[in-house]
Amino acid sequence: MLLVALNTKRYFYNVVSWIVIWLMAGCSSEKTTLVSKTYHNITAHYNAYFYANQRLMEVQDAIEDSFEPNYNRILDVFTPIDTTLVSSNQDKLDDAIKKAATAIQFHKNSDWVDDSYVLIGKVKFLQGKYEEAIQTFKYVNSISDDDDAVHDGLVSLMRTYIDYGEMNNAIAVSDFLKKEQLNKENLKNLYLTRAYMYQKREDLNNMVGNLAEAVPLMSLSDGSAKMYFIMGQVYQELGFDAEAYNHYLQCAKTNPHYELSFYASLNMAQVFELARSNDLKKVRRYYNKILKDRKNKEFRDKIYYEMAGFELKQGDLDLAIEYYESSVAASVGNQRQKAYSYLQLGLINYDTLRDFARAKAYYDSTMMVIPPDEPQYEAIQERQQILDEFVAQLNTIQLQDSLLLLASMDSMELSALLDTVIIKEERRAQVEEEKRQQQQAQFSNRNVFDEPNNLTAQSGATWYFYNTSAVSAGQSEFLRRWGNRPLEDNWRRSNKDAQVLTGPDESIDDSATDVPGEEAESIDDIRAAKKEAFYGTIPFSPEQKQVADSLIELAYYNLGNIYYFQLEEKINAYETFETMIERYPQSEYKPEILYQLYLIYSELENPLAQEKKDQLLNDFPHSTYAKTLINPQYKQEYDAMSEEMKKQYKIAYDLYQGTYYDSALNVITTAVTSTPENSFTDNLKLLGIMIQGQTGNLYSYRFELEKFIKEYPDSELNEYAQKLLRTAHELPLKLARIGGATFKQNLNHDHLFVIVYPTSRFQDGNLAREFDQFNQEYYQSDRLTASSLIFEQDKAMVLVQDFIDKNHALSYYQRLQKEGFLDDYSSEEFSIFVITNENFEIFYQTKDLNGYLSFFNNFYLE
Repeated sequence: MLLVALNTKRYFYNVVSWIVIWLMAGCSSEKTTLVSKTYHNITAHYNAYFYANQRLMEVQDAIEDSFEPNYNRILDVFTPIDTTLVSSNQDKLDDAIKKAATAIQFHKNSDWVDDSYVLIGKVKFLQGKYEEAIQTFKYVNSISDDDDAVHDGLVSLMRTYIDYGEMNNAIAVSDFLKKEQLNKENLKNLYLTRAYMYQKREDLNNMVGNLAEAVPLMSLSDGSAKMYFIMGQVYQELGFDAEAYNHYLQCAKTNPHYELSFYASLNMAQVFELARSNDLKKVRRYYNKILKDRKNKEFRDKIYYEMAGFELKQGDLDLAIEYYESSVAASVGNQRQKAYSYLQLGLINYDTLRDFARAKAYYDSTMMVIPPDEPQYEAIQERQQILDEFVAQLNTIQLQDSLLLLASMDSMELSALLDTVIIKEERRAQVEEEKRQQQQAQFSNRNVFDEPNNLTAQSGATWYFYNTSAVSAGQSEFLRRWGNRPLEDNWRRSNKDAQVLTGPDESIDDSATDVPGEEAESIDDIRAAKKEAFYGTIPFSPEQKQVADSLIELAYYNLGNIYYFQLEEKINAYETFETMIERYPQSEYKPEILYQLYLIYSELENPLAQEKKDQLLNDFPHSTYAKTLINPQYKQEYDAMSEEMKKQYKIAYDLYQGTYYDSALNVITTAVTSTPENSFTDNLKLLGIMIQGQTGNLYSYRFELEKFIKEYPDSELNEYAQKLLRTAHELPLKLARIGGATFKQNLNHDHLFVIVYPTSRFQDGNLAREFDQFNQEYYQSDRLTASSLIFEQDKAMVLVQDFIDKNHALSYYQRLQKEGFLDDYSSEEFSIFVITNENFEIFYQTKDLNGYLSFFNNFYLE
């Protein structure tokens, strides 16, 4: 028996060995025999593709598990790809590609090569390498005979085109697949991808239609519950409440996870006939029931949010506000939901209550917690910034008005008031600290932004010293503008025993804070320091009051513009503007404000529009706003002139750069004289002065710069012109600095005629005009010009220019004497001479009048 058994065992091993040898002989990847294909199909499927697909699914599942859906919006058909999570799972995706490549390289004759290429394309898509994914899917379509693999690749190609932003190509792939016969899996994925495409295009009708085709092809594990929920959301958005209810119900019946089940039930209540029922108690009982359910603890913020929305529809604004605040307080980590609740409170205060200061606080809180991916993020941020600026203007007016009021008070009354304020502030701070500690103990996971009442308490304050932020801002502003201002009045510094003045029924008992000994002195010192700090913020001097009024004036101007242009509150806008011009009738903004009032009253069909128009035309006829009223196209024409001036400026500047100074001056002169004054005229004029600085004398250059600075005080170029003037005045004259002036004896240069006169004898410019009249009568063809220039504090000069040499200048001098023009100026108060441009620079810098007169007598008259 033993021998038989041994023979049998040997026979079995021989058979197995021969089978193995036979299989190995046929396992070449190049052969197409049944044995070879069977071997490579099994190996490619279970040793390569299977594990590659497992790695891909692990990453996809991680994306699904980590994503936090926003149930307040229609959910995405496909979960958005978290690029950070993809990067952290890069090793798995690389391994998936490696294993899929093994199936392609070593099992070429298997049926899994096409599927492996498709899998590699899906990995590339997940990695965001869209172009590589597209090429891979296209390659499968071109080489595969497996329709299922081709269709799988084309559906994936369509998804890639959508995310890559090539929607036309995605539509082309979709149209092609309509003609194909797809298996159940590919058909399901095609419908889902089409729904995803229509969601991206915001075409809800076609989106829900494709989802309706996809859901019957899906199993519970495929996520049919989510698709039913999305269809419910779409129908609800489209206003088909009955269809929405049915799909939410279908979602609940598919046994989804609890969060999805909760939101499905909640949304069912929104579209159910309860929402339209007259039995409001029934609706409220439903909300209270789910609110008390312990399983819903983490969703209480959402429940309160829905309750608030329901009460808002019923017109109970106060209860809605209470529920929104409860939603914020009940939040345990859902920042998005908290942002929605804050936003609704902001909208109520903005749109309904028109309490912009309180709305600003809620918008601030919204921006603290709202995720940046919210579609309304930028719009919310923009409104928050508007409200921030709005409240800043209100606070400025309130602060400066309060400070001016304090400055007008009697000194003893003010001192007593500050004592009262300081003690009240100490008590208020103590109460707030106790309240804060209680709240911290009760809600350890909440921060200051969870308390909307605290956020807005200060914004509604009407007294400066009760607003701690305003006090702090006032102190900082005072120190910045005026420095650490000393308190010199004795009563302000030493009268610490001043009695607190109270009303007949009011008394302040500060015995609770009186501690004997050194501690009591310490409290007194602290109060005295606070009192001194308060005094430091009050504008007592006329200069300080003027600054405070300037800040109020500007704040009213800004506030009116915010009301009109950004908040679109016309009534508040004109009330603000009217208050401003009544309080500041000489305001520099008055022409613009009158124009704005004209526009506002016209829009409101208020007869005051004509009154404001007449006032603007009568009081400010040369303003841009008056010209715009007369000619509505004035602004466009004005801008067109500015654009033309810019073109001429570029031409002139290019010539200036090329040192073609005369040509550049011609361009500038033509442009300035032929075009009315506009916003670019100053640029051309300053360029002309700079060219004169290159071609003319230094005196003329300085004179033109001084004229420009006076003519254009508000120009952006004014500061640059002043810099040029300082540089011109600081030109070194070495000869003038070494032991007095040394005038040049080379007289064959351009000359000036100069008369130095006392300023007390002539009004500004009168003497120069007399010379102009003389020149017009006797030297019209020579085009001589006369101008004035300050010489010393009590002396000025008239300069006549330009003479080409000494002889021409002396001839002019002698003609003046001959015609008797100089007879009235022969006293010692006047000095008359001719001088070269070069010597004039030395003379003007040194002011050596006697020295030059001696030079003039020696080199000109003898």
